[in-house]
Amino acid sequence: MTQPTRLPAPSPADRAAMPRPADQFSWNDEQKLVAHRNMHHLFPARVIKAEAPVRALPRQDEKKVAEELAKRGADVASYMQAAEVTSLLAIKHGKIVLERYTRGNDETTRWASRSMAKSITSLLIGMAVRDGSVGSADDPIVRYLPELKGTFYDGVALSHCLQMTSGVPYTEDITDPTSDVFDLQACTVNGRKGAFLDFLTKLASRRDRRKQAPGAVFNYSSADSVMNGLVLERAIGAIAPDYLERKLWRTAGFGGDAFWNLEAEGGSAFTASGFGATLRDYGRIGLFVLGGGRTPDGTLLLADDWMRESLMPSQASLAASSPYGFQWWLQEHNGIGSTKIGATAAAPLRGRAGIFYALGNAGQIILVNPAEDAVVVKWAVWAPQDAETRRNQDQRFLSALFEVMASD
Repeated sequence: MTQPTRLPAPSPADRAAMPRPADQFSWNDEQKLVAHRNMHHLFPARVIKAEAPVRALPRQDEKKVAEELAKRGADVASYMQAAEVTSLLAIKHGKIVLERYTRGNDETTRWASRSMAKSITSLLIGMAVRDGSVGSADDPIVRYLPELKGTFYDGVALSHCLQMTSGVPYTEDITDPTSDVFDLQACTVNGRKGAFLDFLTKLASRRDRRKQAPGAVFNYSSADSVMNGLVLERAIGAIAPDYLERKLWRTAGFGGDAFWNLEAEGGSAFTASGFGATLRDYGRIGLFVLGGGRTPDGTLLLADDWMRESLMPSQASLAASSPYGFQWWLQEHNGIGSTKIGATAAAPLRGRAGIFYALGNAGQIILVNPAEDAVVVKWAVWAPQDAETRRNQDQRFLSALFEVMASD
């Protein structure tokens, strides 16, 4: 196991129960619980160091919020137990109105983001555009990775990978061992530098599958998200966690060190999944985005209009009834709603037309609700077969939560 500096070692109980990294897609819920708070010990990782001053998160009357939720049939403890939620944070007007931990987690726990890392990578690209390291989202992939000329990535723009419309054939089904995502995941356990680029080159050089026209079809693809990270790496001359530390983590008031998993020591970052931080620091990411990409002192870190552009869903994702922008899910766009947080019509979310979120496997979420000036972060340990039930549980709880926060 890799033992990154400045982050605590696993507890004796967690160490004894640590699952095998190579078995990741077959971990049960108890194994996910242990692994998700110890991913920086299971895989190579780069520690991302925080620096004072810390962005304060004042607290409001959490007891009152919990009592009002219970009156609406949304008891917090019952919801967390039923929906396998391990930690929960709600922020309104920059203040914590609800914070809960269970099953061994606490305010010092660093929890795996899973695919929420995709959205964080999108933010980093927005910063690189502002810096001038990346020209724009319209830049061709091969401008940064010329060795991919002649592959399926030839003719694909960065925006296509950000929107998961590259057209490069790829399958992502964690229940099917023949799916491409298993080969991608293998890159994180073989300890070899260059594994991600080799995987993408092989994927885009296959001739037994047909490429779709870039922009034509929305296909959820962690391969596209890894490509985003490699473009960033080539553009800035450093891996994603180095840039995150320098640009954001040391400037925007984060409270603790974070981590990002790598393909190997000194290798590329796993920008489709590998980030981890504390619950409150995920909340601070949400506040950074809610503020349009500004640090607490008002400094704009993202390119002008980056968030507006990021939250414009592709036509392909709308056609698939899954509104999706630059690695951000949208709850609703022009009447087309997402089912990524439930499909219970009886429990609509206040501000749903503007809600967007980062999602991660097994129930991770950073939800931003601009209309309600609110951020919600949730960690969980779902099983894939329970996803629809858990999403509907989330929607009912979030509907009640936003109603309570609006009335407070």
